[in-house]
Amino acid sequence: MRLLFAVLTAVIAASCRTAAPEVLPEQLYVAVEVEQHGKTVAAPHLLGFEGRHIIVEKGQEADRPAYRLTLLPQHQAGGFGVKFDVELPDLAHRVGRIALVHGEQRRVVLEGDTELKLMVMRVDSPEFRSLVMRSPGRKEAI
Repeated sequence: MRLLFAVLTAVIAASCRTAAPEVLPEQLYVAVEVEQHGKTVAAPHLLGFEGRHIIVEKGQEADRPAYRLTLLPQHQAGGFGVKFDVELPDLAHRVGRIALVHGEQRRVVLEGDTELKLMVMRVDSPEFRSLVMRSPGRKEAI
């Protein structure tokens, strides 16, 4: 009887134990610019989460997009690693990875005169708040 009570107590205690708090992925701001032949063909500013895919597509025609970008930002020592996948109508499909620190802008030549510029910031940072406060078109509170 005591053994049964001990087993039941252990089972109840194990089931009542609270799970470790879930760590939510960090929210990130990502600025992307794709230049081709000296002309900007894509310049989205995105909000996403660390460790989750960010996908942006701009349609041109029903069968082929003007561009499609897939980004996967992940924490790495001292900053972020961002896997990217770029599709443009007159560019071979390009996949790569770029490492950068918070707020740094990096440039990658994809092919010839086509390049990708990328910047990542933590949304919960003074630098991001400063960027939002100085954005054009923002109306000041009276």
